[in-house]
Amino acid sequence: MEDKMIIEIIEKVKQLLSEHNEEEIKSLVGDMHPNDFSEIAEELSNEQIIEIFKSIQDQEKVAEYISELNTELQSELLNAMGKKEASEVLKGMDTDDVVDLLGEIAPEESRELLDLLPKEEAEEIEVLMKYEENTAGSIMNNEFVALSEYLTVEEAIQHIREMSPEAEMIYYVYVLDKREKLVGVLSLRDWIVADPHKKISEIMVEDVISVLDTENREIAARIIADYDLLAIPVINKQGKMVGIITVDDIIDVLEEEVTEDIHKMVGSAEVYDDKLIKTSSLKKAKARLPWLLVCMAGEVISGSIIEFHSGILELTLALAFFIPVIMDMGGNIGTQSSTITVRGLATGQLRVDELWRNVWAETKVGFLIGVTVGFLISIIAYFWQSSYIMGITIGLSLCFTVILAATMGTLMPLVFTYLKVDPALASGPLITTIVDVVSLIVYFSIGTYLFTHLG
Repeated sequence: MEDKMIIEIIEKVKQLLSEHNEEEIKSLVGDMHPNDFSEIAEELSNEQIIEIFKSIQDQEKVAEYISELNTELQSELLNAMGKKEASEVLKGMDTDDVVDLLGEIAPEESRELLDLLPKEEAEEIEVLMKYEENTAGSIMNNEFVALSEYLTVEEAIQHIREMSPEAEMIYYVYVLDKREKLVGVLSLRDWIVADPHKKISEIMVEDVISVLDTENREIAARIIADYDLLAIPVINKQGKMVGIITVDDIIDVLEEEVTEDIHKMVGSAEVYDDKLIKTSSLKKAKARLPWLLVCMAGEVISGSIIEFHSGILELTLALAFFIPVIMDMGGNIGTQSSTITVRGLATGQLRVDELWRNVWAETKVGFLIGVTVGFLISIIAYFWQSSYIMGITIGLSLCFTVILAATMGTLMPLVFTYLKVDPALASGPLITTIVDVVSLIVYFSIGTYLFTHLG
């Protein structure tokens, strides 16, 4: 929905609320897409949103609207409702959305909301809540259609008719054996063309693509993207099917992972659900300060290196003119290489077991770039300072700096991944700071040697 239209609707909703015109509110908001409603809700108070929900009355619709709101607002709205009303809303939400909500609020609030649900449903949600964050199990939904392999197609269709209102997705039907192990899958198309008297074991696809409940959710995202699936079944170590992950949840995961990586790459140590841009100035500063302090410490070390080589600077002041070129080029190349590597790891294009091959490939790229820019800067330095020693010094220094920066920019994220540390931390401010220190050491080492022996 366009911004102008949203603003007009918000003003109209506020006016209708002030007039207590429930019929008009229901007509205006009742059939709105949940995502559009979430944009409007950001500009309304909790009391106004609850007033809208009272006008709609359809608890299923209310559950859809609440599912699209941020967890803090979800919690506030449910607490503001009566227990019976909150219970109906929770029942109408998908189990994975309820798990997300309960996982973000205080344990005592979570317990209160769980107590509002029927015992069986509450137990199922508690099982999902036990999965570690960022695992496939933590984002799966346990509302899926599963059938016995011994049913006929006709019997299975009748079973699906009874179950479909509770299932999140019926485009895929999963087939289980007596021990509830996943043995096959059928698509909606398979049902339409199948002989109603055949057993589903005869027409099912046995080679089922699945993911373990304990595996990282990024693996599930990659599989769904690679195989163009609408959903992927989740199994435990015993092969029993425990849930499904749908494509809409994967889109949310991908968006969240990319956002998180970008925040880390620019030195923002925390990622907020409400988006860092919209948080308070204090939270923004708190999120960005840690890595900036690391950078400051690195630049202090860089200053110490310059001070240590102050003798050569006093003899050849022109060396100071090229310090920004050396440091900036090294930092830029290092950031480029680390960004490419982090993205490659995230998409699965780069593998840790091919570490040295990947490092060597990027080192060759650094060599080609280093030779090119080193040659150009050496010519500039020679004509600018009328000194062939200065030209050789700056040319060699920039060439070696670029090669080292490209190597470190590739190596660090791969090493971080091998050590099970988020590779995004190895890019941005961290790699720039390290390359700054290394480039100065290289520059002054080459400069001191050449000017001592040739000057």
